Amino acid sequence: MRRCRISIDGHNDGIGRIVQIGAVIVPPDFTGDINNYTMFYYTDDLRLALRLNLAGVFAQFDPRIVYDYDNSSTLFVRVPLPGIPTLTLSGNVTPSPVSAGSFTANWWQTTFAGTVKMSTNVPVIFIGSADQTLITRTDGLLGQLIGGSTMGFPIIQQFNTFARAQMDVSGAQ
Repeated sequence: MRRCRISIDGHNDGIGRIVQIGAVIVPPDFTGDINNYTMFYYTDDLRLALRLNLAGVFAQFDPRIVYDYDNSSTLFVRVPLPGIPTLTLSGNVTPSPVSAGSFTANWWQTTFAGTVKMSTNVPVIFIGSADQTLITRTDGLLGQLIGGSTMGFPIIQQFNTFARAQMDVSGAQ
């Protein structure tokens, strides 16, 4: 979940919100510090959603995404309709004051067009801690996946911050 400045092909689109939900996987090409399979991708930036869809990524445009973090200790994110599945994530976060260095996160998705890789390079990342809960509909896709309407994150839960990053999309185009 990010609130960030979005620039596509060097054109500054302004501030946008991105919510990605996935599962950690073995890297198909053995690159990156972490590799995730993208299950759901939402953004309130129409141009980004369109460009990702043209590249083969199923990215949902949801202009009603809520991202509330004001440098306090709480984070609240909501993806309402038209996002499917809808979800809320909330809880406490603790930003790290110490850089963890550079970081590359790869997000993969297999679509009708083939396999797409979204590789995000973060030159300087701060990896903090979090204690959050995800809430969704039990009968929705995400609820069926997690086996209920709520889920904590007992193993990997972080609150990452960074000043800039660059995402490159490759694969089915």
